[in-house]
Amino acid sequence: MLRAGTFTGLGPTDRRLLAAWLDRAADTGIDTVLDLASRPWNITGSSAIVGVFETNREHASWLIVRYGSGWTLARCADGFISDVSATLPDILRIIDAELRRQSV
Repeated sequence: MLRAGTFTGLGPTDRRLLAAWLDRAADTGIDTVLDLASRPWNITGSSAIVGVFETNREHASWLIVRYGSGWTLARCADGFISDVSATLPDILRIIDAELRRQSV
């Protein structure tokens, strides 16, 4: 799914982490992730913007944003913005927790 030349702002380690997470998250309703960094977001300093899409949804459920050395998560349904996290896996754990809450 994640080709080496894709996902602007993600190094090889973060690309592997995201691909592995996507494989696991498919069982919880995540369909795909898309590199959205090339869109005109007008967010100075962001190096990666990744849309996370749930199955059978046309719009991203979450946006993962790398800003400087930190990561943050925006939930598209209600505009929630997470605190800044040091790593991509921290952000992916937030999504996992939300998916678990939805399935209860």
